[in-house]
Amino acid sequence: MYTTHEYLIAAHVAAPMYIGYDSALSHHGLTEQVPRTVYVVTPTRAQSREIHGVPYRVTTVTEGKFFGFEPTSLDGTTVQVSDLEKTLVDCADHPEFSGGLRELASAMRTADQQGCAWDTVGEYLERLDNGTATKRIVYLADQVGIDLPTREVLVESYTSGYSLLDPTLSDTGSPDSTYRLRINVEPATLDPTES
Repeated sequence: MYTTHEYLIAAHVAAPMYIGYDSALSHHGLTEQVPRTVYVVTPTRAQSREIHGVPYRVTTVTEGKFFGFEPTSLDGTTVQVSDLEKTLVDCADHPEFSGGLRELASAMRTADQQGCAWDTVGEYLERLDNGTATKRIVYLADQVGIDLPTREVLVESYTSGYSLLDPTLSDTGSPDSTYRLRINVEPATLDPTES
């Protein structure tokens, strides 16, 4: 786990910013992985860097994607961290910053147990306006048995092209017209109860 110190340093790497992706998964208890890199999300230009041996990875997003974070108090100082729902949406947008699709599937299952507001996830996906992230969330929800309240609306928003289910893996796999995804992950491997 990160120390408070690393989050406070992250707050000075870019402004405005929030801690996201793998770091936010860890913060919300959605992963058992111990991330080494601190992910800093910002709409401004800033440099990734290493401070005291810890890599701070800056991810620049458009103003339209810079939302869904909340103040978190650490030792009397406030740091912005993506909320539970936005963490899942961001990780679906960029699985490469969160350990891939299997990690996201596991995080979604844990988030569901924590009372994730799936209607908020749907709103965030619409606001993000990234068809691929939407397809991944719907696909994974179906795989792990999560009932998305806005599933039909999300399916109607699919873009026409076929996206890779997991961009961290090879460009193989068969196209699935239901999700408009190229399924390059064995579906059984997405359910930890199966392995």
